[in-house]
Amino acid sequence: MIAHILSTGDELLQGQIIDTNSGFLCNGLKEMGIQVQKMTSVGDDVESMASAIQEISVQADLCLVTGGLGPTGDDLTALACSKAAEVRLELDKDALASMHAYFKQKGFQWSRANEKQAMLPVTSTMIVNHSGTAPGFYIKINTCLFVFMPGVPSEMKMMFEQEIKALVKQKFGLDQDILIQRFTIFGLPESMVGSKLKGFERKFPYMQLGFRVDFPVIEVKIMVKPSHASFQDRDNTDSDMARAKHWVMEQLGDKVVSACGSSMAREVGDLLTRAGQTLAVAESCTGGLIAHMITNEPGSSDYFLFSGVTYSNAAKINILNVQEETLVKYGAVHEQTAIEMARGARRISGADFAVSTTGIAGPGGGSVDKPVGMVCIGLAGPSVSMARTCQFLLNDRDKNKKIFAATALDLLRRHLISPGETA
Repeated sequence: MIAHILSTGDELLQGQIIDTNSGFLCNGLKEMGIQVQKMTSVGDDVESMASAIQEISVQADLCLVTGGLGPTGDDLTALACSKAAEVRLELDKDALASMHAYFKQKGFQWSRANEKQAMLPVTSTMIVNHSGTAPGFYIKINTCLFVFMPGVPSEMKMMFEQEIKALVKQKFGLDQDILIQRFTIFGLPESMVGSKLKGFERKFPYMQLGFRVDFPVIEVKIMVKPSHASFQDRDNTDSDMARAKHWVMEQLGDKVVSACGSSMAREVGDLLTRAGQTLAVAESCTGGLIAHMITNEPGSSDYFLFSGVTYSNAAKINILNVQEETLVKYGAVHEQTAIEMARGARRISGADFAVSTTGIAGPGGGSVDKPVGMVCIGLAGPSVSMARTCQFLLNDRDKNKKIFAATALDLLRRHLISPGETA
């Protein structure tokens, strides 16, 4: 199968926004066993869009299109599609009904201007938008099935997951997705992860590895293609996947944060939940990033009690009860300060565990003794009160904050798994 992706919008060509939709769709199709052959971006011009659609219609079997389905004058995708397909636009009653239902559910005021979004090519079929106002639609033009989705990432993703995947499977007779096993890795560069997993393809010949960096973690994927004959025997495939998973975990050891692709924060949350324990954080250099990571996970209110961003020395003293003598003697970036910050957060919140960060994110503010990229992490709990100093050679403030936060959560994760190793 030949698959293309077409993204529309002047803002893409002008660099105002980054096209994350195409990456998401490429990955989504790959997991269905479909490899995207080409990606194209066009601006908000009817002739340009119609020309691109006509060209793709004789080259591809499937094309996913994003953007240009809104109510404003520059939302021209449906019109361009009708021009390319040589059919007229008309008010689609199903699309209009779905929009009215959505407006009523959300309590939005209806405007006649929104009817533009229900004007679809006459030979197309509407696709319900469960998280926005603009319906999608699909249509066959020449040899290609075109599927049109909103450009808003959250709307596009939900439509793809809830509607498009099933549609594509049904239209192209795809019975099964690629079998995938995901791992989250922390503490190794991508090159070393690849080196440690060298020889995987020889050991498991009908599987392949995939790597994706989402700094500071790396996602490793084992994939089994449904086109391989052995895939039809699911019991054997599951058994082989279990062996492959075990082999990967043996090679990467304690650098595997999750054997199912969960985030660092999700793993910590699961460990706390299973133990019936709670967490507080005290942050200086990470500025609330740890709390953000934790609270991004559903259910975090069950175990997360308190976050304090104590950036100044006065806040560390007055809120966390860090001793003034400690700051005078050692400074803000020191293990003793980190320990007292963690103890203070635990005392204030009543949490079982607390982690703290104090460091130098840069790009300025470093010294010979305390260079940019240095962080002190504190951990306090029922049977632990300790700190670690780490140094990262990154002259990038954003990256330093991310790796500081991940390292703090990883220290807690390791303690929750094996208390004796960090006590």
